[in-house]
Amino acid sequence: MSMPGDAQAPSTPALSPVLSHVLSEVRRATAWQRDGDAAIDLAANVSEVAARIGIELSSFERDEVLTHLEGDVRTFGILQPLIDDPRISDIIISSCSKIAVQQGRRSIRTQLRFSDQRAYEAYVEKLLHRAATSYSTKQPIADGMVGSLVRVHAVHRSLCEEGPYLTIRINRFTSVSVNDLVQAGLAPQPVMDYLAAIIGIGRTILVVGEVGTGKTTLARALAATIPHDESVLVIEDTPEIRLDHPHVRYMTTREENLEGTGRVSPAQCIRAGMRMAMNRIIFGEIRDSEAAEAFVDVCASGHSGLSTLHGRSALDAVTRLELFLARAQRSADRALLGAQVVTAVQIVVVVDVCRATGQRRIVEVRELGPVADGVLRQREIFAYRIINGQPAWVVAGRISAFRDKLEKPPFNFVFSSLGETLDLPVEVSYREAAKSLKR
Repeated sequence: MSMPGDAQAPSTPALSPVLSHVLSEVRRATAWQRDGDAAIDLAANVSEVAARIGIELSSFERDEVLTHLEGDVRTFGILQPLIDDPRISDIIISSCSKIAVQQGRRSIRTQLRFSDQRAYEAYVEKLLHRAATSYSTKQPIADGMVGSLVRVHAVHRSLCEEGPYLTIRINRFTSVSVNDLVQAGLAPQPVMDYLAAIIGIGRTILVVGEVGTGKTTLARALAATIPHDESVLVIEDTPEIRLDHPHVRYMTTREENLEGTGRVSPAQCIRAGMRMAMNRIIFGEIRDSEAAEAFVDVCASGHSGLSTLHGRSALDAVTRLELFLARAQRSADRALLGAQVVTAVQIVVVVDVCRATGQRRIVEVRELGPVADGVLRQREIFAYRIINGQPAWVVAGRISAFRDKLEKPPFNFVFSSLGETLDLPVEVSYREAAKSLKR
C-alpha cells in the first residue's frame, strides 16, 4: 500500500511452487498445535519438513517460508499490520492476491498477498470459525465478530467471480464517549452536548450516513450518555454496540438454518423488547421494511430509541423510512407515513467524510417537525461548512422544539450562548493541520 508521504506497508513475498509446498507441509504438521503457542519452533519445523521431502533450503528461502508462518500464529495472520494501522477502517479482499484497504472512504491496493488460493480459503474459514460462524454453498454469506472490535463479512466463492470475498471492518474504539469524538474531530463540543442532551430528555435519534462514515461509533457514544437508572435493550444482527451500563440487555437476530427454520427477525426482537420492561431501545441498523415498521412502532408508543440508517442526508433518511413503511403499509398515504416517522423520530444526525479534509464529520443535524399540508417539516440546527479553508459548524437554527427542556438543569444547553459558527478545539485543529501538511 502506498500513499503520497506515507511509508510503504509491509508486503508478503509470493512463494515459488517448491516453497509453497514446504509451507503447506509445515502448516499440516503443526495444525494440531494451538494458535500462538510459544512452544512452536517454526524454524525447526521448516528444516524438518524440508529434509523429509528431500529439499535443501537456503537461509533466504527458509526466511521466506518463516515470514508466512509467523503471520499464521498472530490473530489475523498476514493481515495483522493492517489491523494494527489506526488509519485503516476496512480491509477488502477479493482473492489471494487482491488485498485493499479503506482510509477515509478511499480504497487503496496493498502489496500484501496470500501464498496461494488454498492458503487464502483456509484463512477465511479459520477466521469465520473464530467469529463463531461459517459459510457454504447452501449458506454462502456469513457475518460475525472476532472479539468486540472486528466485524467479519464473507461471501462464498460460489457467488463470486474470483473469491471468496472477505471484508473486515475495524472499530478503533474499545469504548467511546462524546468527548472522545470531539477530540477525534467529528464535531465541536456544543454539537455533541446538544445531542447528549437530546438523549437525556428521552428523544429518539436516527444516525444517518454511508458505509464507513462512523454511524455505529457515534451511536455507541450517544448510547453511553443514557442515564444509568433506565433499562436499555440493544438489538443487532452482528454484536458491535457494548455499553458500560448497569441495566443493559442484548439480543441478536438470527438467520434461518440449513433446514430453512430458526430465523429470528429484527421485528421479532423489537416486539419482544416491548414486553421486557425497557425504557430505551437501541437498534443497530434499519435495513428493511419489517425492521423499520417495528422500530417506528415501538418509538411511537413512548419508548426512546436510537438507530442507524444508510443515507446521504436527513431528507434521504426520511424518504427511505417512508418508503420502508409504504412497503409494509401499502394502503397508507404519504402524509400518514410522514406522521408516523415524526412521531417516532425527533432528530436526524448525518455523518460523512469531508472531501476537503478527509476527516469524518457530523455534517447535518435536523429536528423533525409535524406534517403540515402533507409536507413533513424539518428544522436545521447545525450544518457543516468549510469556511476560509477551515472546518466550521454553522448554528443554523436557534429555535428548538425542545428548548424549554434543554435549557434546564442538568443540561443547561442555551442556544443564545452560541456564536454564529462553532470550531473544533484548538488542539484538534492544530493536529489535523499538521497531518494535512504531512500528506
